[in-house]
Amino acid sequence: MPSFSILSTSNDPKHCLVDEDPDSLRPKTWRIAKGLPMEHRYPPDVVLKMDGGHKGLVVPDLVSNTLRIALVSRKLKGLLEQHSGARIEFLPVSIANHKGRIAAKDYFIANVLDHVDCVDKERSEVEELHPDPTLLSGLFRLQVLQERIPAESKLFRLKTMPPAILIRDDLRAQLDAENLTGVRYIAMGEECAIY
Repeated sequence: MPSFSILSTSNDPKHCLVDEDPDSLRPKTWRIAKGLPMEHRYPPDVVLKMDGGHKGLVVPDLVSNTLRIALVSRKLKGLLEQHSGARIEFLPVSIANHKGRIAAKDYFIANVLDHVDCVDKERSEVEELHPDPTLLSGLFRLQVLQERIPAESKLFRLKTMPPAILIRDDLRAQLDAENLTGVRYIAMGEECAIY
């Protein structure tokens, strides 16, 4: 039976952190965090700015951010297109440094559109304070119900906690073989904090 991890970002202090969405995207970022299609709603020429209070300037393949989105390099985009089998909307962005100069052009928000309802609430540590009873307000330790995950699913969002993206071990191995930067995985049962 395949195993899964939560796709996350590394805590390398040399890597940049994006903490602000531009005015053109701000009213719509929630759609991406939930994995809803953007289609015609996505504005042109989106520039995300690095956090001025964070010293890191290196732009890795998977960029840490506070926007609850997956921010990927062209290299990681290509690997996901080729190997994930998931429905993903890739939305182009540029990343500006602390001074407002463009530091990276070929980046994308990877808006994963596939959702699977597979959280094992009995064995997971969750918070259920969300106004919508079908959604979790916090995830602190995850276990999944394997039988609910379609056999072909290698990359998907948790239906009850859409900012959490799960990756199957075989896809993880393919990504690991490419020496990607900024990528970290949270194992089943490992402590986490996703809101």
